[in-house]
Amino acid sequence: MGSSMSIPSSASIREETRQTAVLSESGLVTRQYRRAEIPDERNSLRLRVRFGTDAGALVNGFPSKGGVYSLFCSPMELDFLGLDRFETALPSSDPAEEDALCAKIRLLGAEWWPSLDSLWGGPPLLKEKVRFIGVACPLEEKVRFIGVASQGGLWALETNLEDCSNRQLGRIQNARDMEEKCRQIERFGGTFYADPSECPLLDFKSPVPERAAIHVLFADDDASNQTVARNLLTHLGFSQVTTVRDGKEALDFLLAAAEDKSQRKPDIIFLDTEMPVMDGFECARILRREFPYNTDYSNIPIVGMAYRNPMLENRERWFAAGMSGFLPLPIQERDLEQMLVRLVLRGRSRISLSGPSIEDAGRDASMMQEE
Repeated sequence: MGSSMSIPSSASIREETRQTAVLSESGLVTRQYRRAEIPDERNSLRLRVRFGTDAGALVNGFPSKGGVYSLFCSPMELDFLGLDRFETALPSSDPAEEDALCAKIRLLGAEWWPSLDSLWGGPPLLKEKVRFIGVACPLEEKVRFIGVASQGGLWALETNLEDCSNRQLGRIQNARDMEEKCRQIERFGGTFYADPSECPLLDFKSPVPERAAIHVLFADDDASNQTVARNLLTHLGFSQVTTVRDGKEALDFLLAAAEDKSQRKPDIIFLDTEMPVMDGFECARILRREFPYNTDYSNIPIVGMAYRNPMLENRERWFAAGMSGFLPLPIQERDLEQMLVRLVLRGRSRISLSGPSIEDAGRDASMMQEE
């Protein structure tokens, strides 16, 4: 059973280029690639866990009967297998433990191969060959990792795919939250910017015009959530952000904005549902139903935020309060952007003054789960 792969010769590089061109024609990749020339010590394939340039990891199990079970696993599947999402690992010296791992990855769809040589010398369309970018990659393409720190500022790292493969930087994307991602970026030599506008990897000079015009009101008593939200919104091009600590402060701000015509009203409101003084449910109810707020804000999109998914319990309470959507905490950039695009930029608020019926609540719950 082969334990490593040597640095490819020019002939083997040409062959790899030919094979990956076939992959491109099949639609699995969009460009012609050639193999990254990785030093021997970084290219050992006899590992239990090996990372590439994308989230997840290649997991190998070496059963006592011989051969190898191999599967590219997502971060969630790594958790299921009890494997570290950030550290490479060698096979266990205990055959029983290794057989137990093999049994679990077989449940996820792992395929058995007689040897590592047969695995990596197999058909060029092998799925793992495409996803495990150490085998085929465009060497000079830029890769960026950005982590927004909860206490302000951000961590940034830019490299190319060859280095990303060599150092297995795809593991950075295995982070569950921004703090974990920041720690990994720091670990691999990222740079910290106390002022995000000083980061050369971000474009603060050319915001999307319609995004720059959107005013966001964000209510949360957690200062770290406020900081993360402001940094993420700024990064996404939503530069007009007002933060308050509870529902009462949100109502005071909204009343002042309605009375002072020179003050810009928010276009969307994010409310934590578990704030002191006044929680997000009560604040949303007042905005939808009580004078004078319902004359100015009856149709404004209101997004509730919580660590629990309301679709699993008390969903009627969310819609009865007049919530337009749900954003899980801790905030993830992709979720935040999708919510803003759906409710503001597309103008798709689903809430009316009278509030949705139970039937509407069920329909919207299904739509939220799909999104």
